Amino acid sequence: MNIVSSQSGYWEMARAEPIVSAIVTEHADLKAVLCANDNMALGAVSAVKTAGKTEDILIIGFDNISAVQRLLKEGKILCTVDQHGDKLAIFGIEYALEMLEGKGTPSDKETPVDLITAQTLQ
Repeated sequence: MNIVSSQSGYWEMARAEPIVSAIVTEHADLKAVLCANDNMALGAVSAVKTAGKTEDILIIGFDNISAVQRLLKEGKILCTVDQHGDKLAIFGIEYALEMLEGKGTPSDKETPVDLITAQTLQ
């Protein structure tokens, strides 16, 4: 695997789209785009569609937001990763409360990380 570019879409669909468009133009044989969140993956889908390369470029996102689930089923996004942000938020609140109560720094907690594909949505 060759990483041809690493750029920030600032977590936004509208900002990711022109960035991915430029990368697709510069690297005609691009095979995949890994986005650090699903909002940027939505921008990547739009850029890849505009370039006429929907069948050629795989798109991966993170967060498993509802907006990508239809695109997963349609094959426009290969997968997303559910990091269970709801559980992370709960752990953060619990940690803060423990620290405020003088219990020191809590031990690390892990949340599951699940790969979400069109097949796992069914």
